[in-house]
Amino acid sequence: MKKVITFFIVLFIGIVNVQATDTLELCEYSEEYKAWLRLSDEEKKETVVPPICKSRKLDMDLLGNNSYAMDYFNLADSGKVTGVRDQKESGACWAFASLASIESNLLMNNIDISFLSPAHLELMTQNSLYTPSFMTFNRDFNVGGNMYLAAAYFLNNWGPIKESDMPFQTIIDLLNVTRTITEEDVTSKEPVASVDNILYLTNDQGICSNNSIDSIKQYIVNYGAIAAGVYFDSNYLDYVKVNDIESGDIEMGPYYYYNGSTLPNHAVAIVGWDDTIDASHFKNKPSRDGAWIVKNSYGSNKVGNEGYFYISYDDTNICTNTVGFYNTSLDINDEAYYYDDLGANTYVEVNNDVSYLANYFVKNSQEIEKLDKVTFASGISGLNYTVYYAKNIEGRLEDWQEIGSGVTTHDGYISVYPDKDIYVDNSYGIIVKFEPSDSVDHVILTAVESTDDDYYANYQITDNASRISFDGNVWQKIVLEIEENEKVDVQLAIRAYTDYYEEDSDEEIIPPQEENPNDEEINSNPEVPNIDDDGTIEVENPNGSLSDIVGDIVPSDTPTEIIENPQTGVISGISIIIVLTIIGVVIYYKKKNKIFKI
Repeated sequence: MKKVITFFIVLFIGIVNVQATDTLELCEYSEEYKAWLRLSDEEKKETVVPPICKSRKLDMDLLGNNSYAMDYFNLADSGKVTGVRDQKESGACWAFASLASIESNLLMNNIDISFLSPAHLELMTQNSLYTPSFMTFNRDFNVGGNMYLAAAYFLNNWGPIKESDMPFQTIIDLLNVTRTITEEDVTSKEPVASVDNILYLTNDQGICSNNSIDSIKQYIVNYGAIAAGVYFDSNYLDYVKVNDIESGDIEMGPYYYYNGSTLPNHAVAIVGWDDTIDASHFKNKPSRDGAWIVKNSYGSNKVGNEGYFYISYDDTNICTNTVGFYNTSLDINDEAYYYDDLGANTYVEVNNDVSYLANYFVKNSQEIEKLDKVTFASGISGLNYTVYYAKNIEGRLEDWQEIGSGVTTHDGYISVYPDKDIYVDNSYGIIVKFEPSDSVDHVILTAVESTDDDYYANYQITDNASRISFDGNVWQKIVLEIEENEKVDVQLAIRAYTDYYEEDSDEEIIPPQEENPNDEEINSNPEVPNIDDDGTIEVENPNGSLSDIVGDIVPSDTPTEIIENPQTGVISGISIIIVLTIIGVVIYYKKKNKIFKI
């Protein structure tokens, strides 16, 4: 049953009070997530959290040919996957699988930085040590985890870092209580790679559909290994042979097929497939031939063939929780602007044909910052989008400049690079306009506030940072009513990344206030009304300050006025005249009335 979400907006014009509502629908929970909610607290700690929302449209447009139609493909054959690792007694399989996807994508881009650090990913996403955010992940050290937590970690530019900067032995030492880790040990590390795009691909509980198989194959051919959740129990391998009873060493066969209803408790990296694998190889016979080739994290001598094994296409879980990290590089941005610190956790369906989503940001540094990319969350493929940058002038978004446009290709995060040079103002906004196409439902992937233990995170919303509009003119704070007398706030998953301008660069700087193109289409966009902290919208002659629109996101040491020319710091002639006039008046009255004392 879908829950109905209602926006409450109060519009004040003079003394007239008008209340309006627009109806949205919260996503329908997936069967896997509903089953996870029924687990005990202890069982939840041992189970990978499945996608919260029921799967949407699965087709993707990530490939320009049919090379995925081949019967066999294995990234290991061409050296496009890193070696098999051993998670030992830790529960960090999800970290190993997520990093294996990034490592493989880097290799696909001809970048080899060897292994990345699962220890750092584990430590930065749990609540008993140190997370550099006012929000916290709600998971204990070495207990559970999933690829969605990893996604937030990468997008926040917290990591990944090199294995050599924090070896996995760190985790083993902590498990054995032989080492103390300080906050500085964890938070001082610098990322070595960035992730532009993240694919979330889910399949309704049950065996892989033909559509999901094709989509995963497309991804692997184009972008490398993809992380996936499975339920792993050695009883479902084709055989288990004891090599040495005294040492306990075991050898497990290469064919795995689980057809039960238990949710995933393990994560692996899918590195290829073989459609010709006969169903008879599997212990409990699947209905069809064919299997995924997966890289495990139990070492090279414990499972399958040197750490690799086959998982049948009929496996219950292999296609239900799949995440890929791609378009990776070594370019790390100087500043990252976002509010969904813990990532997006659900989506809403919009009944309107068009919606404008906006996040308001305040410039972090005194440096000259150039907008490098915008990353936003999409809940579905096939949705038209247009991204804009706008100045935030006294609480109003003005001078919209189009950054880029396109059609969403998948559920997850998508990055857009500006097609022009844009230098950010002291306060600015990023706007994403969504329009459905070809009868595709209008879906927005968002971060919904939650302090519920049912999530692996305590989501807290930054007040007045996100807005939504259905016409680009009247903007609303998003407050969702999910049950009677139960309301939650929503944070939009829109991010901006900037780089500092280097003085020795040959690049010509265009001051922000001069970036006022003569393109009538951009300048014709409606202005955004000022919205006060109490939700009121001033339609005419707004005179509120920046703090009226962004509330408590403005740092106490950040000036609320707009810096008109941050590159040069030049004071205008008018300002000088005003100052001299005030001084003259003071001196005049001092001499005439002898009131003021200097």
